[in-house]
Amino acid sequence: MLHSSFISKSNCTKFPSFASANATLSSFRASSHFQMGYAPFFKCIRCVWAYCKARSRVKHRTANVYGRQARERVLEEEAPEMAEATPSFKIFPGQAFPLGASEVDNGINFAIFSQHATAVTLCLSLPQRGELDMLAGGMIEFSLDPNLNKTGDIWHICIEDLPRSNVLYGYRIDGPKDWDKGHRFDRNNVLIDPYAKLVEGRRNFGDAKHKLSKFLGTYDFDSLPFDWGEDYKLPNIPERDLVVYEMNVRAFTADESSCLDQDIRGTYAGLIEKIPHLLELGINAVELLPVFEFDEFEFQRRPNPRDHMINTWGYSTINFFAPMSRYGSGGGGAVSASREFKEMVKALHGAGIEVILDVVYNHTNEADDKHPYTTSFRGIDNKVLYPTNSFAGLLHGGLKQQRSTAKLLWLCQDLAVCISLVQRNTFNCNHPVVMELILDSLRHWVVEYHIDGFRFDLASVLCRGTDGSPLGAPPLIRAIAKDATLSRCKIIAEPWDCGGLYLVGSFPNWDRWAEWNGKYRDDLRRFIKDSSRIKFILITLKDQCCLRHAKGAGMSIILRCKVQTKDSHIVLLLSTWGFSLATLHWKGDPGMKGAFATRVSGSADLYRKNKRKPYHSVNFVIAHDGFTLRDLVSYNFKHNEANGEGGNDGSNDNFSWNCGFEGETDNVDIIALRFRQMKNFHLALMISQGVPMMLMGDEYGHTRYGNNNSYGHDTALNNFQWQQLNARKSDHFRFFSEVIHYRQKHRVFSHENFLDRSDVTWHEDNWDNPDSKFLAFTLHDKGGGEIYQAFNAHDFSVKVSIPPAPPKRCWFRVVDTNLGSPDDFVGEGVPGIGSTYNVAPYSSILLEAK
Repeated sequence: MLHSSFISKSNCTKFPSFASANATLSSFRASSHFQMGYAPFFKCIRCVWAYCKARSRVKHRTANVYGRQARERVLEEEAPEMAEATPSFKIFPGQAFPLGASEVDNGINFAIFSQHATAVTLCLSLPQRGELDMLAGGMIEFSLDPNLNKTGDIWHICIEDLPRSNVLYGYRIDGPKDWDKGHRFDRNNVLIDPYAKLVEGRRNFGDAKHKLSKFLGTYDFDSLPFDWGEDYKLPNIPERDLVVYEMNVRAFTADESSCLDQDIRGTYAGLIEKIPHLLELGINAVELLPVFEFDEFEFQRRPNPRDHMINTWGYSTINFFAPMSRYGSGGGGAVSASREFKEMVKALHGAGIEVILDVVYNHTNEADDKHPYTTSFRGIDNKVLYPTNSFAGLLHGGLKQQRSTAKLLWLCQDLAVCISLVQRNTFNCNHPVVMELILDSLRHWVVEYHIDGFRFDLASVLCRGTDGSPLGAPPLIRAIAKDATLSRCKIIAEPWDCGGLYLVGSFPNWDRWAEWNGKYRDDLRRFIKDSSRIKFILITLKDQCCLRHAKGAGMSIILRCKVQTKDSHIVLLLSTWGFSLATLHWKGDPGMKGAFATRVSGSADLYRKNKRKPYHSVNFVIAHDGFTLRDLVSYNFKHNEANGEGGNDGSNDNFSWNCGFEGETDNVDIIALRFRQMKNFHLALMISQGVPMMLMGDEYGHTRYGNNNSYGHDTALNNFQWQQLNARKSDHFRFFSEVIHYRQKHRVFSHENFLDRSDVTWHEDNWDNPDSKFLAFTLHDKGGGEIYQAFNAHDFSVKVSIPPAPPKRCWFRVVDTNLGSPDDFVGEGVPGIGSTYNVAPYSSILLEAK
């Protein structure tokens, strides 16, 4: 049999001299063995020499492999000392599909796409003494012959008698070296198979001793199928009834205050232990920040201002099929983590909670040419998998779209940096090969892991063509909407991208796609906060190149805002590139009442025109990206110094108000006002038509101390603080939980269709008054009940007339955010409501007719 050591690079070193190798190769080519077809497996002349020295018997026969005739080479040799060190295998040409590693008869088939590769080598690392070799002892390498091991653009090989699990594998791929044409081949890299269903790296999250460890694919055909029990009966919650909880698997239980065993903190198993908290809170869907395999030490692989940080959010995908192995408990590795992930999904489903994954198909971890971190796609076929000429399309599409909507574009980072990112590691999503990879990945998560839905990060990238320009009917977006396997999934877009393609309300949808409603977030913040004290603004504009593009498009761009505070004033210095020093007056956010009313009633202005429903609007005030709810009412400005980027990261556009003092304070009046504002935001969110989404930790008032971009902190800055939850269980948590449960019990907050005159009465005669910040309305239940709500964003009380209750009913006060716990929420209601009610400053009320 062909001994693997004869095609291993390591054995080539035994060859005595290059000259004698050439002689041996010439002799071999003249032999019958070369004519019989063994040559393709002996690309290395040293291996030919080793073969000729050790061969004792060659057997050649024809076998029917995969329904077609293929020659099977079986070379048997007598070298017992080598055989003890390295096993021998039967090798077949293999088949092109399925991509990845798959089990066939007694062998493992490997298949990988690369259109422009000229040479592909499969590298294997076998189990050693019960543990994975992990490259420590070298890899066994199999060179693939393009005449036998290639079908179209897919390279393939089948190897019999391989272990059915615990084998690491990757590829060395060579090809054109023309960088100007987009090629980035380098056979020195051992690359992860994009279709690897499992990925191994370091075993424990944040293990600094192995921060430079490599990542390789693996497979598991030994384990018994997972017992899903009755999980085929998925919760299948109607979209209109969802209450979504955005959370990070690791941060949820990583803190010692979780009181979990250390082995399961920050893991899938840890999340299972805390399901009772989710049920008590009242949510019925979790949206998990990325759980695809990523490298938490990506910032520490070279000296840079961020090399103190650990990626805890996971928006740097290494592989689109493999669950994050270091979210598994006990350092069990990829196979164990995969099973634990399934146990987590099964447990959540058993509790009536759906699982939505935050997926990152818009870009990968592979950075740029200046600081390459090539782990897979770039080295396999950069020209296909990444757009290589996207600058013009990105700039044209983003700026043109912004000009047409007359929207002020606020860029948190230098526009040139954003464009560089889009050029370098943005996925070429609408290329047919990439599109199929994304669809295969989504199907895999639905079939293998029973996932209920997906939220697509920076989904506007998925609407761009291979040249970076926006597409009217993106093939990938349509394919996802129409795919049979995905037909029961919730599909949610984050409808913007780094290049300024802002598609809130206009994201291509095919009656399926929901959206993160960024306008809902902004309009609610601008109405509820008090911005009347902000008098002056001053801005420093830099980067003349970027400004030229912006000015040419007729846009205003705010870059790298430098803010100074003095008393209640904010001064912004306008300078450089044609702008004279100036002061701009800003008297708060006038005229926001109409926008606020539109948002809480379902954003019909955005979604009715597209024949969508209110539940296609995913409403949120807070998400992982930005301030927490507590920080929204505690900070006027971001405080991102700990990130190491000089304060240039994170949005400057927060629409926040610190309630009179920047940051933490002992002032009881300010603390009370902040809590009241948090309750106002939460109540508005939960009574709005559409799907509400809240952020993990807001139920107890988590703070990141003003950091609105905490992606790189594996600390209490991100970690759920269970001791703080316990301390605020009777007031903060109680209010948040009760309001969520109240929404779940009243269908009037989750209409199937947009509200009409029979559904709502607006008690308002000051729509045209830009200074009015009070809104009241009544929702009418078809069953005869009514709910009255009022929001007062003024800094003074408003005495409001309460409309008459329906016949044989009386008004009961359920919510008054101005009151302390437990009076701020009384589920059964407090009777005795008269014809008027005094709504306190910065407060809201909810009355129910019973």
